[in-house]
Formats: sequence, C-alpha cells, structure tokens
Amino acid sequence: MKRPGESELRRGETATWGQKPQPRIRKFTPFRNAAKTILGFITIELSSGLIINDAKLMIGPQGRRWIALPAVKQVDQDGRPRLDVHGKQIWSQIIEFRDSHTRERFQETILAALRVAHPELFDGEGGQ
Repeated sequence: MKRPGESELRRGETATWGQKPQPRIRKFTPFRNAAKTILGFITIELSSGLIINDAKLMIGPQGRRWIALPAVKQVDQDGRPRLDVHGKQIWSQIIEFRDSHTRERFQETILAALRVAHPELFDGEGGQ
C-alpha cells in the first residue's frame, strides 16, 4: 500500500479537525535602519501558541519582503563583534527550520498574515 503524500495528509487533517488556525500578527513596530533593509519588528503568534518576538520584516534589493527570525550577535571575549572571512558580523540563530521547504512555508504564511494586517507594507513590492 502506498503511503499518503503531505497534501493528502493535510486534506485528511482538515476533514477531521477543521481548518487549522492561522498565525496572527500581534504587533508590528515600524523601523528603518541606515541600510534601509529593515521595515520593522514583528511579534508573531503561531497556531501552537508559540509567540515569536522581534522577528524582522526585511526588504531585499529588488523590493522582495522576507522574514528574519531573532538572532544574537556573536562577540569575542572582549565584547567585540565576531566577523566572518568577508568582514561581516556573525549571528547565532535562536530559531531555525529543519529544511528550506519548512522555512519557505513559514515565510509565505507570515507574509500573507502581514499583507492582511498591514497591506501598506507591501506598496511597491518587487521594485514596482
């Protein structure tokens, strides 16, 4: 017997338990850094009840929005930022995903919730 795929499992879950609650944007605080790569800080409440504070809504070179999860700057024993071979600061992820597919699904879901709660954040998205 063939194992069901992920989409079949999700349809079965929905039929059994109903529609899964979606993440909620609890708070958005606008912020612009000097490089203009950060649009603001987000507090996200996941359907599990987990609350993620200080995620960032970022903007890429082509205007594409993405979510950066909280991270801590690495420092040496003297308190100076640690740098990689290219001279960029090194950060330690606090939360991470097991694979790129899971990360992409999270990104899409949170960006969709942000589009509903704060559509103005997406004006000019994609370099328009």
